[in-house]
Amino acid sequence: MTVLESSNSDHHGSGEAYISAQALVFSKDGRKIAVTTRGNPTLPEVRVLDRFYPEIEEFVRAVSHHLRIDVRVLRCLDRGSVEDEYPRLYSLVASGDADHLGDSFSWMDSAQICRLSNPGDSQMASILLECERVSSGPGARAAVPWEWPVGWGDDVREWVCGQIGPPFDPDKVTLTSIRSWSISTVARIDVRSRRLFFKASPRFFATEAVITHVVADRFPEISPKLVAVDREQGWMLMEDLGDLTLGAADNVDLWCEAMRALAEVQTGFAGDTGRLERLGLERRSTSIICSTLREWMRDPSGLGLSYEADRTEKALARLVTHVELVDELCALVDSVGLPSTLDHGDLDAGNIFVRDGSPVIMDWSDASISNPLFTPALIAQVSRNPLLAGVFLECWTGFAPLNRLEEAFEASKPIAALERAFHYRSNIVSRLDSPSVDRAVLESYIPELLDLAARGLERHRQL
Repeated sequence: MTVLESSNSDHHGSGEAYISAQALVFSKDGRKIAVTTRGNPTLPEVRVLDRFYPEIEEFVRAVSHHLRIDVRVLRCLDRGSVEDEYPRLYSLVASGDADHLGDSFSWMDSAQICRLSNPGDSQMASILLECERVSSGPGARAAVPWEWPVGWGDDVREWVCGQIGPPFDPDKVTLTSIRSWSISTVARIDVRSRRLFFKASPRFFATEAVITHVVADRFPEISPKLVAVDREQGWMLMEDLGDLTLGAADNVDLWCEAMRALAEVQTGFAGDTGRLERLGLERRSTSIICSTLREWMRDPSGLGLSYEADRTEKALARLVTHVELVDELCALVDSVGLPSTLDHGDLDAGNIFVRDGSPVIMDWSDASISNPLFTPALIAQVSRNPLLAGVFLECWTGFAPLNRLEEAFEASKPIAALERAFHYRSNIVSRLDSPSVDRAVLESYIPELLDLAARGLERHRQL
């Protein structure tokens, strides 16, 4: 087995763990794969920092460096494990017609894939499935087009050129993939000494681009500066925000600003939910939460989970004795009288950026029309720091007294966890292929959220 070190040494000595990552690199036509030429053919393998697997920039750079060709990631086939010394596995595609590879590598017909000597049994099964997938083509319109070895990157470059004008050669646009998985892909774009960021969402998150545009139009100070939006494609082109997130800044004052900004957006859209619904946002009510919980309990095997069926069934069993309490808490949350409005659905320290000392809210992919308490109820920092919850709730005292809002906020925590679990299963997991490492990861959130709800309900019973 040939293991190549990443060409990036910036983090050596940082204390972060490294993981081996294998590269199943397809030629542009998908008929050949890149293999080593010394001894038995093996997949190229590099060592990269063990960060969340959609973060692909360092891995792509390392593979491109050693194979001497430009490549882009299609998808992650196996997350791997540092503890078990089990390599990560990605499929990639050459960006051009590269006949010649770097020293010690050559192209092998993909029909001879069984000659490979370094994958384990489970990874070989994934490789065979990926070869079959790549050769079959994406069909009429792939839900996640960047996971197919077609001219998707070329289409993006042409679109970018058309947005920033005047027209010029798309080959002069440098597109650097930063993150990529089945629910989004993000690339840094360098053109004419200007840095932009591009994000694409799959078809089942088709509303993200348009909702981001609508929010940015009304609240530009807390939104990314959009250069262009293509709702049909689910594409957004944005000005550079830098790389400082609220998680890295870890500043209480900034967190307070972010909570006020979230409340400002929500109160601003409280009277405009009809428009949001016409734009495609789903309307979710507490009554739906109550009925969905009962449906899941009646037939947990019918949820169609490929990886987390057992854990989900155990989590649901933990909730059986709390069904009536769920009804009571939903009624309590509703009784406060807060309007349904635009709710973010997945706000955390990683998707709040800091621009010029102020928070910028990103990633409206999970947005819905629902109770405004649900998003802050599931932000870890807000749960740990009563000051942040107080800042948020103070913005809603025009609708109810603060003590009633505080009571409803505590009641909303397990309800919000249930609502998000139902959303993940219905709107995300059910749209992903299986087998898929992305689906396995996203399915794992469902029992985690159900257990979070159970813990919250158990605490309420103890009060």
